[in-house]
Amino acid sequence: MKLAIFGASGFARETSDIAERTGYDEIFFIGKTAENPIQGHPVILEEKVPSLVRAGFSFIIGIGSPAARKSVWSRFPELNYVNLIHPSATFGFGQLEEVRKRTGNIIFAGARFSNRIRMGNHGAFYFNCTVAHDCVMEDFVTVCPGANLSGNVRLREGAYLGVNSCVIQGGSEAEKMTVGRFATVGAGAVVTKNVPDHRIVKGIPAK
Repeated sequence: MKLAIFGASGFARETSDIAERTGYDEIFFIGKTAENPIQGHPVILEEKVPSLVRAGFSFIIGIGSPAARKSVWSRFPELNYVNLIHPSATFGFGQLEEVRKRTGNIIFAGARFSNRIRMGNHGAFYFNCTVAHDCVMEDFVTVCPGANLSGNVRLREGAYLGVNSCVIQGGSEAEKMTVGRFATVGAGAVVTKNVPDHRIVKGIPAK
């Protein structure tokens, strides 16, 4: 199987680890500059994307920043994006099927998903994060290592949860605890009330 990964940084390298683990045997990185091979895989420029399409490659955006992932997608919305799911990630009833309806999600080793979670596209769910029941994940979200989402939480488009952060449970399905569009929750923060769009919060409780 063939996969091209947008990005050439540490996140992209970690993405290639999942790709190799899940059966991709021809992998390219797509960088801003032509570089030496990374982990044995060639690095090419974005201008070569049409040739990869003709060669039958699938694509993933291996970039940690939600805004940068959306920027790549906006330049190349028509590509065949796939999900990458590490075999050690776990899923509650019907949840893996829900993920497979979406595209571009990267789910790392040890990630835990409960059930009745609505998934978006092009999300990044790092090592050992947890997403509990009745959460809603919109497009381009990032959930960093060890971050925990309690039940009835909504991450709006591009929301970013830092390492070991926590979002407490929402009041109900209709009153979800919400982290706004392209908002950032700092490492170790505990979110106890809704976070507005484009806001940066940190601390316990997060402010």
